[in-house]
Amino acid sequence: MSRLHSYLPPGSTGVHGTTGPHGTTGMVRQPHASSYDSESGGDGIGDSSGRASPLAAGPSIGIPHRIFVPEHYESSYAYPLLVWLHSDHSSEYELDELMPSLSLRNYAAVSLRGNRSSNRSSQVFRWGSSLTDYALNEECIFHAIDEICGAMSIDPSRIFLGGFGKGATLAQWLGLRNPGQIAGVIACNGPFPSNRRALAQWKQARSLPVLAMQSADSNRFGVDQIISMMKTAYRAGLNYRLMRFDSQSYHRANASAEPATSSNDPEFEGSLEVEMLRTANRFMMGIVTGTEIPLHSEPEAQECSLWPQ
Repeated sequence: MSRLHSYLPPGSTGVHGTTGPHGTTGMVRQPHASSYDSESGGDGIGDSSGRASPLAAGPSIGIPHRIFVPEHYESSYAYPLLVWLHSDHSSEYELDELMPSLSLRNYAAVSLRGNRSSNRSSQVFRWGSSLTDYALNEECIFHAIDEICGAMSIDPSRIFLGGFGKGATLAQWLGLRNPGQIAGVIACNGPFPSNRRALAQWKQARSLPVLAMQSADSNRFGVDQIISMMKTAYRAGLNYRLMRFDSQSYHRANASAEPATSSNDPEFEGSLEVEMLRTANRFMMGIVTGTEIPLHSEPEAQECSLWPQ
Protein backbone atom coordinates (compact mmCIF):
# COMPACT_ATOMS: atom_id res chain seq x y z
CA MET A 1 0.00 0.00 0.00
CA SER A 2 1.05 3.61 -0.43
CA ARG A 3 1.86 5.52 2.74
CA LEU A 4 1.64 9.12 3.81
CA HIS A 5 3.77 10.44 6.63
CA SER A 6 3.59 13.73 8.51
CA TYR A 7 6.54 15.24 10.33
CA LEU A 8 6.98 18.18 12.67
CA PRO A 9 10.12 19.96 13.79
CA PRO A 10 11.51 18.74 17.14
CA GLY A 11 9.83 20.32 20.14
CA SER A 12 6.42 20.90 18.55
CA THR A 13 3.47 20.43 20.88
CA GLY A 14 -0.28 20.34 20.43
CA VAL A 15 -2.27 20.76 17.25
CA HIS A 16 -1.30 24.34 16.49
CA GLY A 17 2.01 24.66 18.32
CA THR A 18 3.93 27.92 18.27
CA THR A 19 4.40 30.46 15.52
CA GLY A 20 7.82 30.84 13.92
CA PRO A 21 9.34 32.14 10.70
CA HIS A 22 7.78 29.32 8.73
CA GLY A 23 4.26 29.62 10.12
CA THR A 24 2.69 27.48 12.81
CA THR A 25 4.75 24.51 13.88
CA GLY A 26 1.82 22.32 14.87
CA MET A 27 0.29 19.71 12.60
CA VAL A 28 -3.24 19.89 11.22
CA ARG A 29 -4.54 16.38 11.72
CA GLN A 30 -6.89 14.79 9.23
CA PRO A 31 -8.02 11.16 9.25
CA HIS A 32 -6.52 9.19 6.39
CA ALA A 33 -6.40 5.44 5.94
CA SER A 34 -2.71 5.46 5.05
CA SER A 35 -1.45 8.36 7.17
CA TYR A 36 1.41 8.11 9.64
CA ASP A 37 2.87 10.84 11.78
CA SER A 38 5.90 11.38 13.96
CA GLU A 39 3.81 11.44 17.14
CA SER A 40 2.52 7.88 16.77
CA GLY A 41 5.23 6.54 19.02
CA GLY A 42 7.22 3.32 18.76
CA ASP A 43 10.45 2.57 16.97
CA GLY A 44 9.78 4.06 13.57
CA ILE A 45 6.67 4.01 11.45
CA GLY A 46 4.67 1.15 9.98
CA ASP A 47 1.28 0.40 8.53
CA SER A 48 -1.70 -1.34 10.13
CA SER A 49 -0.34 -4.78 9.25
CA GLY A 50 2.79 -4.12 11.30
CA ARG A 51 5.14 -3.89 8.33
CA ALA A 52 8.01 -1.45 8.72
CA SER A 53 7.96 1.77 6.75
CA PRO A 54 10.80 2.60 4.32
CA LEU A 55 11.20 5.72 6.46
CA ALA A 56 12.36 4.44 9.82
CA ALA A 57 12.89 8.04 10.94
CA GLY A 58 11.76 11.38 9.60
CA PRO A 59 14.21 13.32 7.40
CA SER A 60 15.64 16.39 9.10
CA ILE A 61 13.74 18.97 7.05
CA GLY A 62 12.95 21.32 9.92
CA ILE A 63 9.46 22.52 8.91
CA PRO A 64 6.10 20.70 8.85
CA HIS A 65 5.81 18.52 5.78
CA ARG A 66 4.05 15.52 4.30
CA ILE A 67 5.78 12.58 2.60
CA PHE A 68 4.19 10.15 0.16
CA VAL A 69 5.73 6.68 -0.22
CA PRO A 70 4.53 4.94 -3.42
CA GLU A 71 2.73 1.62 -3.46
CA HIS A 72 4.99 -1.45 -3.43
CA TYR A 73 8.02 0.71 -2.70
CA GLU A 74 11.27 -0.98 -3.79
CA SER A 75 14.52 0.34 -2.37
CA SER A 76 16.39 -1.05 -5.40
CA TYR A 77 14.51 1.29 -7.77
CA ALA A 78 15.36 4.99 -7.99
CA TYR A 79 12.04 6.85 -7.98
CA PRO A 80 11.26 10.26 -9.45
CA LEU A 81 10.48 12.78 -6.71
CA LEU A 82 7.65 15.30 -6.87
CA VAL A 83 7.93 18.34 -4.61
CA TRP A 84 4.43 19.81 -4.25
CA LEU A 85 3.78 23.42 -3.19
CA HIS A 86 0.21 23.95 -2.04
CA SER A 87 -2.15 26.79 -2.90
CA ASP A 88 -2.97 29.74 -0.66
CA HIS A 89 -5.26 28.98 2.29
CA SER A 90 -4.29 25.30 2.21
CA SER A 91 -1.56 23.14 3.77
CA GLU A 92 0.82 20.27 3.17
CA TYR A 93 -2.21 17.97 3.37
CA GLU A 94 -3.09 18.99 -0.17
CA LEU A 95 -0.77 16.12 -1.10
CA ASP A 96 -3.33 13.61 0.21
CA GLU A 97 -5.91 14.77 -2.29
CA LEU A 98 -3.78 14.91 -5.41
CA MET A 99 -1.72 11.69 -5.30
CA PRO A 100 -4.62 9.25 -5.96
CA SER A 101 -5.42 11.15 -9.17
CA LEU A 102 -1.77 11.65 -10.14
CA SER A 103 -0.29 8.20 -9.44
CA LEU A 104 0.03 5.90 -6.44
CA ARG A 105 3.04 4.06 -7.84
CA ASN A 106 5.13 6.25 -10.12
CA TYR A 107 6.55 8.80 -7.69
CA ALA A 108 7.71 9.55 -4.20
CA ALA A 109 6.46 12.97 -3.13
CA VAL A 110 6.88 15.60 -0.44
CA SER A 111 4.77 18.65 0.35
CA LEU A 112 5.98 21.48 2.59
CA ARG A 113 3.85 23.90 4.54
CA GLY A 114 3.70 27.51 3.32
CA ASN A 115 5.81 29.97 5.29
CA ARG A 116 2.99 32.39 6.14
CA SER A 117 -0.21 31.93 8.12
CA SER A 118 -3.53 32.45 6.34
CA ASN A 119 -5.93 35.13 7.51
CA ARG A 120 -8.83 32.72 7.01
CA SER A 121 -7.96 30.00 9.51
CA SER A 122 -5.19 28.95 11.86
CA GLN A 123 -5.12 25.57 10.13
CA VAL A 124 -4.28 26.75 6.61
CA PHE A 125 -1.27 28.58 5.22
CA ARG A 126 0.10 30.51 2.26
CA TRP A 127 3.40 31.38 0.57
CA GLY A 128 4.94 34.81 1.12
CA SER A 129 5.51 36.95 -1.98
CA SER A 130 8.54 39.05 -1.08
CA LEU A 131 12.03 38.30 -2.35
CA THR A 132 12.99 37.44 1.22
CA ASP A 133 10.16 34.91 1.36
CA TYR A 134 11.19 33.42 -1.97
CA ALA A 135 14.84 33.14 -0.91
CA LEU A 136 13.88 31.48 2.38
CA ASN A 137 11.57 29.03 0.64
CA GLU A 138 14.19 28.24 -1.99
CA GLU A 139 16.66 27.30 0.73
CA CYS A 140 14.11 25.21 2.66
CA ILE A 141 12.79 23.37 -0.40
CA PHE A 142 16.18 22.37 -1.75
CA HIS A 143 17.22 21.29 1.75
CA ALA A 144 14.10 19.11 1.84
CA ILE A 145 15.03 17.59 -1.52
CA ASP A 146 18.49 16.71 -0.22
CA GLU A 147 17.00 15.12 2.90
CA ILE A 148 14.43 13.05 0.97
CA CYS A 149 17.09 11.86 -1.45
CA GLY A 150 19.12 10.70 1.54
CA ALA A 151 16.18 8.94 3.21
CA MET A 152 14.64 7.19 0.19
CA SER A 153 15.72 5.70 -3.12
CA ILE A 154 15.39 8.74 -5.39
CA ASP A 155 16.79 9.47 -8.85
CA PRO A 156 18.42 12.91 -8.39
CA SER A 157 18.08 13.62 -12.12
CA ARG A 158 14.30 13.19 -11.90
CA ILE A 159 13.25 15.87 -9.43
CA PHE A 160 9.99 17.60 -10.36
CA LEU A 161 8.45 20.74 -8.90
CA GLY A 162 4.69 21.10 -8.90
CA GLY A 163 2.25 23.53 -7.40
CA PHE A 164 -1.25 24.95 -7.35
CA GLY A 165 -2.10 28.67 -7.38
CA LYS A 166 0.59 30.70 -5.68
CA GLY A 167 2.46 27.45 -5.07
CA ALA A 168 2.63 27.01 -8.86
CA THR A 169 4.13 30.50 -9.23
CA LEU A 170 6.77 29.62 -6.63
CA ALA A 171 7.46 26.29 -8.39
CA GLN A 172 8.14 28.14 -11.65
CA TRP A 173 10.44 30.62 -9.90
CA LEU A 174 12.45 27.82 -8.29
CA GLY A 175 12.68 25.77 -11.46
CA LEU A 176 13.71 28.66 -13.70
CA ARG A 177 16.40 29.69 -11.23
CA ASN A 178 17.71 26.13 -10.81
CA PRO A 179 17.17 24.44 -14.19
CA GLY A 180 20.13 22.09 -13.80
CA GLN A 181 18.61 20.51 -10.69
CA ILE A 182 14.99 20.17 -11.84
CA ALA A 183 13.65 17.76 -14.49
CA GLY A 184 10.37 19.61 -15.05
CA VAL A 185 7.78 21.94 -13.53
CA ILE A 186 4.01 21.51 -13.26
CA ALA A 187 2.14 24.78 -12.69
CA CYS A 188 -1.63 24.53 -12.04
CA ASN A 189 -3.40 27.92 -12.12
CA GLY A 190 -0.22 29.79 -11.27
CA PRO A 191 0.81 33.04 -13.03
CA PHE A 192 4.38 33.58 -14.17
CA PRO A 193 6.62 34.97 -11.38
CA SER A 194 6.50 38.76 -11.40
CA ASN A 195 9.99 39.53 -10.09
CA ARG A 196 12.88 39.66 -12.56
CA ARG A 197 15.11 37.34 -10.60
CA ALA A 198 13.06 34.45 -11.97
CA LEU A 199 14.92 34.87 -15.26
CA ALA A 200 18.40 35.24 -13.80
CA GLN A 201 19.33 31.93 -15.50
CA TRP A 202 17.13 32.41 -18.56
CA LYS A 203 19.57 30.91 -21.10
CA GLN A 204 20.01 27.71 -19.07
CA ALA A 205 16.29 27.67 -18.27
CA ARG A 206 15.41 27.27 -21.96
CA SER A 207 15.92 23.52 -21.60
CA LEU A 208 13.56 23.20 -18.61
CA PRO A 209 10.16 21.68 -19.55
CA VAL A 210 7.28 23.53 -17.91
CA LEU A 211 3.65 22.45 -18.13
CA ALA A 212 1.31 25.34 -17.29
CA MET A 213 -2.35 24.41 -16.84
CA GLN A 214 -5.40 26.59 -16.27
CA SER A 215 -8.91 25.74 -15.13
CA ALA A 216 -11.60 27.98 -16.58
CA ASP A 217 -12.81 29.13 -13.14
CA SER A 218 -9.47 30.61 -12.02
CA ASN A 219 -9.56 34.35 -11.34
CA ARG A 220 -5.93 34.73 -10.32
CA PHE A 221 -4.72 33.01 -13.51
CA GLY A 222 -7.05 34.52 -16.08
CA VAL A 223 -6.70 35.61 -19.70
CA ASP A 224 -4.49 38.61 -18.92
CA GLN A 225 -2.09 36.48 -16.87
CA ILE A 226 -1.99 33.82 -19.61
CA ILE A 227 -1.12 36.41 -22.26
CA SER A 228 1.60 37.87 -20.04
CA MET A 229 3.05 34.41 -19.42
CA MET A 230 3.02 33.57 -23.13
CA LYS A 231 4.79 36.80 -24.07
CA THR A 232 7.49 36.36 -21.42
CA ALA A 233 8.11 32.71 -22.27
CA TYR A 234 8.23 33.46 -25.99
CA ARG A 235 10.68 36.36 -25.64
CA ALA A 236 12.98 34.33 -23.39
CA GLY A 237 12.71 31.20 -25.52
CA LEU A 238 11.45 29.12 -22.61
CA ASN A 239 10.13 25.57 -23.03
CA TYR A 240 6.56 26.19 -21.82
CA ARG A 241 3.41 24.32 -22.74
CA LEU A 242 -0.03 25.64 -21.85
CA MET A 243 -3.20 23.58 -21.45
CA ARG A 244 -6.62 25.00 -20.59
CA PHE A 245 -9.39 22.96 -18.97
CA ASP A 246 -13.12 23.54 -18.89
CA SER A 247 -13.65 23.13 -15.15
CA GLN A 248 -17.30 22.15 -15.63
CA SER A 249 -16.21 19.02 -17.48
CA TYR A 250 -14.03 17.49 -14.75
CA HIS A 251 -14.07 16.31 -11.17
CA ARG A 252 -12.17 18.40 -8.67
CA ALA A 253 -9.23 16.95 -6.81
CA ASN A 254 -9.25 19.67 -4.14
CA ALA A 255 -12.87 19.31 -3.05
CA SER A 256 -12.02 19.87 0.62
CA ALA A 257 -9.76 22.90 0.12
CA GLU A 258 -10.57 26.13 1.93
CA PRO A 259 -13.28 27.77 -0.23
CA ALA A 260 -12.96 31.29 -1.57
CA THR A 261 -15.15 33.92 0.01
CA SER A 262 -16.74 34.56 -3.39
CA SER A 263 -16.50 33.21 -6.90
CA ASN A 264 -15.86 36.85 -7.85
CA ASP A 265 -12.85 37.07 -5.55
CA PRO A 266 -9.93 38.24 -7.77
CA GLU A 267 -7.60 36.06 -5.69
CA PHE A 268 -9.64 32.87 -6.27
CA GLU A 269 -7.14 30.29 -7.55
CA GLY A 270 -9.68 28.05 -9.27
CA SER A 271 -10.09 24.29 -9.21
CA LEU A 272 -7.44 21.61 -9.17
CA GLU A 273 -9.01 19.26 -11.70
CA VAL A 274 -8.47 15.51 -11.71
CA GLU A 275 -7.71 15.63 -15.43
CA MET A 276 -5.01 18.24 -14.79
CA LEU A 277 -3.26 15.76 -12.51
CA ARG A 278 -3.61 12.95 -15.02
CA THR A 279 -2.08 15.23 -17.63
CA ALA A 280 0.74 16.05 -15.21
CA ASN A 281 1.41 12.32 -14.82
CA ARG A 282 1.71 11.89 -18.58
CA PHE A 283 3.99 14.94 -18.78
CA MET A 284 6.35 13.61 -16.09
CA MET A 285 6.33 10.03 -17.39
CA GLY A 286 7.30 11.31 -20.83
CA ILE A 287 10.35 12.99 -19.29
CA VAL A 288 11.23 9.98 -17.10
CA THR A 289 10.99 7.49 -19.97
CA GLY A 290 12.33 9.79 -22.68
CA THR A 291 9.30 9.14 -24.89
CA GLU A 292 6.63 11.35 -26.44
CA ILE A 293 3.42 10.73 -24.49
CA PRO A 294 0.37 12.68 -25.72
CA LEU A 295 -0.94 15.00 -23.04
CA HIS A 296 -4.47 15.16 -24.44
CA SER A 297 -7.12 12.72 -23.30
CA GLU A 298 -10.27 14.86 -23.41
CA PRO A 299 -11.56 17.28 -26.06
CA GLU A 300 -12.13 19.96 -23.40
CA ALA A 301 -8.40 20.08 -22.66
CA GLN A 302 -6.98 22.50 -25.20
CA GLU A 303 -3.31 23.17 -25.79
CA CYS A 304 -2.45 26.63 -27.08
CA SER A 305 -0.94 26.23 -30.55
CA LEU A 306 0.93 29.55 -30.23
CA TRP A 307 2.84 28.45 -27.15
CA PRO A 308 6.65 28.49 -27.68
CA GLN A 309 8.23 25.04 -27.65
